[in-house]
Amino acid sequence: MLGGSESSVTLLLAVFTLGIGLGSLLCERMSGKRVEIGLVPFGSIGLTLFGIDIYFASPAGPFAPEVLGVAALLSIPAVWHILFDLLMLGVFGGFFIVPLYALVQIRSSAAHRARIIAANNILNALFMVCGALGAASLLDAGLSIPALFGLGAVANALVAIWVGRQAPEFLTRFVAWLKIGRF
Repeated sequence: MLGGSESSVTLLLAVFTLGIGLGSLLCERMSGKRVEIGLVPFGSIGLTLFGIDIYFASPAGPFAPEVLGVAALLSIPAVWHILFDLLMLGVFGGFFIVPLYALVQIRSSAAHRARIIAANNILNALFMVCGALGAASLLDAGLSIPALFGLGAVANALVAIWVGRQAPEFLTRFVAWLKIGRF
């Protein structure tokens, strides 16, 4: 959608990856170096907001008729908005996933922990493949990449609401975390 070259894709992936690392580090700092599951709803809210924002910030078509290199792409102000959204998707992804992995580790018995983590990794891989196939099908059916981000953001919000009802502990901890003001 941006009209960038392969090196531009690398830039987008690097920004997203940097965001995940930054979010993971901030998660440790904002949790007070404890497992704080209240950061999971915080991460989910950020994923939803920045997923919707990237939908609205993305162009309807490429910025130029020719393929743009990284420098040319970065000269377009709207690209910086999209890069910021990708960075923040990574940051909030870190807030979302780090407490969940830590929770699995502290709430599982040592005798079963390795198997639980292995099973979790297998399920994550399965869901990634299913998600990729679903995304490919939607794109093949004519959905645009920005609309895919928007749809993912809305789906994330719906799942977060459902999880909040099934496991209110996450929301309770989120409210407590907000009251403590560790941010």
